[in-house]
Amino acid sequence: MSALSSGQTKGALLRASKLVRPDPGSAEWVGTAGVVVLLVLAWMRVTIPPTVQILQNGRPTFNSAVESMPLAGRILGDVTTAAFIGLALLLTAYGLRHRRPDRLWALLVVLAPLAAIHLAGLLNGQPPGPVSLALPIAVVAIWVLRPGAQALATIGVLGAATAVVAMLLAAGWPDLGLLTGADAGNKDWAIGGLLAGPYAHSNVLGIILTLSLPFAFGIRHTASRRVTLTLILVALLWTGSRTSQLAAIIVLLTWGLLRWRTGGQADRPDRGRGRQLSLLIGTPLVVALGLTIFSPLLTTDPAGFTNRGRTWRALLSRWAERPLTGHGPEYFERQPDLAAALGGRYTHGHNVLVHLLTVGGLLAVVLFAVLLCQVWRRSVLLAGAGSPGPALFLIALLWVSWLEASHLSVTLAGYLTWLPLALIARAGLPSPAPDRTIGSEDQDVP
Repeated sequence: MSALSSGQTKGALLRASKLVRPDPGSAEWVGTAGVVVLLVLAWMRVTIPPTVQILQNGRPTFNSAVESMPLAGRILGDVTTAAFIGLALLLTAYGLRHRRPDRLWALLVVLAPLAAIHLAGLLNGQPPGPVSLALPIAVVAIWVLRPGAQALATIGVLGAATAVVAMLLAAGWPDLGLLTGADAGNKDWAIGGLLAGPYAHSNVLGIILTLSLPFAFGIRHTASRRVTLTLILVALLWTGSRTSQLAAIIVLLTWGLLRWRTGGQADRPDRGRGRQLSLLIGTPLVVALGLTIFSPLLTTDPAGFTNRGRTWRALLSRWAERPLTGHGPEYFERQPDLAAALGGRYTHGHNVLVHLLTVGGLLAVVLFAVLLCQVWRRSVLLAGAGSPGPALFLIALLWVSWLEASHLSVTLAGYLTWLPLALIARAGLPSPAPDRTIGSEDQDVP
């Protein structure tokens, strides 16, 4: 009788301990689901308010100084941001309760560029508000939760959702969803105009689609993957965004080469291919880096690169006033005379190097370069394990960043840059072993 009671007591204690401390599988599921919801909330934040704006007030004039966001759009945006921050805090607390944090040095590498930009803001009288906490808290949540690969695939699905929203808007309200006339510039070949969806310009939609494209390859269900890729590519072609289209072409070519090199095997790692994979991934990255660095530094014609030469020269001259820390993330909004110097009311530098130098100085550039090196190293390992999406994303990011930089915002508008970088830096390699010890999934990565 006493033995039976002892056994029952041990069983009850075991069940109770599982309720208090879930097993690793449960924690991983919660972490992945939580990060997926965070990504959805970020997507809603950048999609719903402009959709409300365009449906209620019509398409705003590009580069207009007049604020046309209706009250409903502002409220929905604030509520979504608050939900994002609240969930990120809850997920961080959950992760710290059930997971032992590891590789904290790599977490600091991810957070450092954001911190440098916000430091520049403080030095320039731009104290960070609650919204500026969204991305750093989400990065910490990703780090302690260690979400599975489904989180990355979600970005591809959201890219397809973006394409659907844009094309439905163009089909139902062409005057709202398409850019025509002078707004379309010299790209009047597009059907009815350039696809812009709810966003201010077709280039913005093009960037979103291109940065989402690499993760569509991670969708496991074949039919879903093909539909997602088709939607993204068709919408991207319709945008007429040449920078984004070029980036997508490089991504597709690299994917084809990687698939040829790995034989389409995605079920087991093969570290022996590391050098060749590094070459396949590194070549387009080096070319993109060269274009990113030397184009703004060597361009002297103000009309060069569709008038970007004027923007680059003006911003580089102003960066020279504060070379180490730059002018802070709100510099573009706080300088009313900047529009005349740039040739338009822009909120970014149309180049990742120029933009980071302007808002965060050399400090932000160096720290961002360190982050890219870490992500590149991780991407090569993941590509060798049959997961090309991270490497393809890094290629897409750098090729888009050659002539654009709106995706580098430190608010939720920049989630398609900072959150994927954090997810890739955090990602563990697939292991053939069925059992994993908590905190050990990265031990096979030197």
